[in-house]
Amino acid sequence: MTISNPIQIILNNNKTNHPMVDIDIIKSPMKYEILELLRHDEMNFEDIVKNTSKSKASVSMHLRDLRKEGIVQYKADPLDNRKKIFYLNSEYLGSIDSNRIKLAEKEQTKLLIDEFIQNGEIEYIILLTHTFKSLLFEFGMDISPVLQKVGNHIGEYLYEQLKDDDLDVFIKNISKYWYDNNLGVLSFNIKNNIEITCFDCFESMNSAKIGLPSCFLEKGMLETLFNNYFKFNLKILETKCYSMGDDRCVYELEP
Repeated sequence: MTISNPIQIILNNNKTNHPMVDIDIIKSPMKYEILELLRHDEMNFEDIVKNTSKSKASVSMHLRDLRKEGIVQYKADPLDNRKKIFYLNSEYLGSIDSNRIKLAEKEQTKLLIDEFIQNGEIEYIILLTHTFKSLLFEFGMDISPVLQKVGNHIGEYLYEQLKDDDLDVFIKNISKYWYDNNLGVLSFNIKNNIEITCFDCFESMNSAKIGLPSCFLEKGMLETLFNNYFKFNLKILETKCYSMGDDRCVYELEP
């Protein structure tokens, strides 16, 4: 196996402790080759050298680095105590190919999201994104900018369904959509700014209490809905959240 371009390997290097710590990103192509081999099976030194087609000195150096970082460990070969069998000591979370990132333009991501929404599967993509967020959160990964961007895309399509020239009707349409799709119970307080309260929020009601707001998907949806209605950008801030220990989520929108 030959890797010509750097690929980042994301690992949880703390399998026995809290998963929110010790996330390692391995950028070395050579280390990537070794980790890919060990991800599938334990392997002795000679077999690693054979499968990577690298020199013994090079393989030995990278194995030493991975052992120092606690990512790889070894044990004695039961058939020959002079040999070592290496194995992956960290949980493999995924990889990021820098070449693929360059090829994946922003519009491609948008088109993928748009396809779900245009097929009437808004509820599905909300559920899928929320589930994906929860899984990544277990490993301490923050994808809040991505979630808010997905929320923005969903908001674009929701606006076409819910829009009305009358602000009161528009707000009622939003509230009804949230309630009908089990996203939460919304109430609005409109003065110099817009305050939106969400009870039973789908995104954070059952989330861990982390002391920080976490409703970035919903935030993006509401942001785009009101930006489109007022025809200018509003700043949206989540001031209360279930994940902050509050009994509701509250958003403030202002120019």
